[in-house]
Order: sequence, then C-alpha cells, then structure tokens
Amino acid sequence: MKTHAKKMMALTLAASLGVAGLHVSGALLGDANNDGALRKEDVQSVINFLIDQPGASPANADVNQDGVVNGVDLSLLKRKILQGGTPGPSEIPDYGTAPNESATMYDNFRSGSSKYFFASDGWTNGNPFDCVWRGSNAVLSNGSLQLNLTADPKGAYRYAGSEYRTSDHYHYGYYETSMQAIKNDGVVSSFFTYTGPSEDNPWDEIDIEILGKDTTKVQLNYYTNGVGNHEYFYDLGFDASQGYHTYGFDWQPDHITWYVDGKAIYTARDNIPSTPGRIMMNVWPGIGVDEWLKPFNGNVPLTARYQWVTFN
Repeated sequence: MKTHAKKMMALTLAASLGVAGLHVSGALLGDANNDGALRKEDVQSVINFLIDQPGASPANADVNQDGVVNGVDLSLLKRKILQGGTPGPSEIPDYGTAPNESATMYDNFRSGSSKYFFASDGWTNGNPFDCVWRGSNAVLSNGSLQLNLTADPKGAYRYAGSEYRTSDHYHYGYYETSMQAIKNDGVVSSFFTYTGPSEDNPWDEIDIEILGKDTTKVQLNYYTNGVGNHEYFYDLGFDASQGYHTYGFDWQPDHITWYVDGKAIYTARDNIPSTPGRIMMNVWPGIGVDEWLKPFNGNVPLTARYQWVTFN
C-alpha cells in the first residue's frame, strides 16, 4: 500500500511538473515503444516512465512537442488511440505488385537502408509548400521509408515536411514505387522525377501525386521546360491511405504512360520532357492553394510510407 501511494505521488508530481524528455524527430509521435504503431502498450510505457523517472523518456513520447514528457502527453496519447491509433507495419496490407528485383535500380527500404537516396534537409521551396525539409523526418524503420510531416522541431517554421531524392539522374525507362499515402486535407504525398534551374537544367518533371483531401484518386502531371497544365485525375477505386499500392510511369521520348498496381491508366503524348531527373518522393502541407488541396488543419504528425523504388 505504501509502495502504491509512493508511485501515485511520483506520477502526480511528474504529471504536474513535467519531465525533460528525449524526442526522436520524424518518428510517430506517441509511439513510446517504437514499434511503428499507437497502442495501449505505448500508454503503459509513458505511465511507467512518469512513475519511475529513469534517465531518458521513451522515444517519441513528447506528443505535443513542448520539450517535456508529462501528463498532457499521456492524455493526448490516450485520445489518439481512442480515435483509432495507427496500424503497425505488419498490419498494413499490401495490394500492389511485387518489385522487379532485377531492375537497373532497385532500392528496398524494407531492409532498413537506402543505396540510392538521401534526405533533403534545412531548406524550403516557399509557396505552396508550407514547410521546411528536415532530414530527421525521413526515417527508415519498421519495414518502410517513413516520410513524416510534423511541427518543425527547430521552431523556425510552422511545419517540417520530408523528402527523399536520388543522388543520380535517370532518363527514359519505367519508374515504380510501393506507397501508402496520407489522408488529410491540405497534404500531398508524391512520387516523381525532377530537375530544374537549381541544377542548371530546364524544369522537367513527371508527377504522381495523391491529395490527402481525397485519397480515392491520383493526380498525374508533367512539366516540360516549365510548361505544365497537364493534370489528369484518375479514380483509383480504392483508398490509397489504407494500404500499399504500386504506382509507376513509363517515360519514353514520345509518351508517358502511368500505371497503378501494374495496370496502365493514362498516356500523354504532347510535349514530353526530355531532361534526365532525380527520382523523388515527398510529403508536404500546402499554403495558398486551398482550392486545390483544401486548407491544412495542422493535424500532425502524419506519415506516408514507401516500401521500395525501382527504375528499369
């Protein structure tokens, strides 16, 4: 009885004063046991920490990002779990096609590493991207590349997005990824090729974008020397936020054909881009584009997941 009273007193004190905690930026906030999901086990980890107060707090336990782990974080975590939590990586269904492991380039993020990509870090594109890119928000963990959208951990911007890009440039061929998109107004999850003036090249780009306002559709687009306006929306027939699907495009000198789960869905033949570009993926909230994306409601953290990328 005395031991119980002592622990309850410690918990009350920790909840009222706060305990300095270590936050691992870019991971799933509230995932105290770092298993890639929000469950009751995370609540117990935070409770145990608040009672016993060991040296460092559980990973990602600072849910509200105020620099301490306390009863407020515990309350927010309970609320997130009551609202549905998030599935663990083993629980995310994979509806897509298998990767071509003999492709010219095959990067398997499920292995926990990347051979060809690096994370953008410390800079911003400006409007319509309402974020800074933080390398710490791109996490290889639990069988996928997790591109996270969070509050900016450094406080310089409102939000921190994440972006992965290849070191090399790629030209004509077939590009494909396995992706689970974010479902939230105002947010974009993407897979694309890009080069532009920052690399002393024309602005050439080929896009696959899933808008969080309606994850039952995919937006396809491309730019040739800065000329775009080639948007095409395709009704997927499924919710891209509910599991992994494969998205790809075949880029040739006279056409681009986009694919979903191995099925050709659209071909463009007008003014096709010709400059080799980097393969990229990013997640970001929009600003000044409410008509396109709907207003972003500030709901963070959010995560898009990628299992692999191929080029052949």
